Amino acid sequence: MDISARFVTKIQRILSRSHDCLPFNYLGVPIFVGAPKSRFLQPLGDKVKLKLASWKCKSLSMMGQIQLVNTVIKGILAYSFNLYKWPISLLKQVEQWCQKFYMDWRYSEERHNYC
Repeated sequence: MDISARFVTKIQRILSRSHDCLPFNYLGVPIFVGAPKSRFLQPLGDKVKLKLASWKCKSLSMMGQIQLVNTVIKGILAYSFNLYKWPISLLKQVEQWCQKFYMDWRYSEERHNYC
């Protein structure tokens, strides 16, 4: 996608930012130039990780946990997919966090240890 210099100037004027201060977040959305890189989208990935960590001690059934992850986490990802094509490495990392979340739940269920 080729963006004209005039368009970039207009956006900079609207956001009151200069080209050399990129990347930055605007209303929770990373603004950057070029292809999405993991370092630009890492804050969104960290948000997913924090959500998973905050749910660790919830006493939900396995299906409840799966529904929670599918609804909230996949919703965050689906929204951001409308804006960016995520790097594969970051997608794999998020998938590993979700799998670890499920496995930690199964382990605690087997031991009957709810936090």
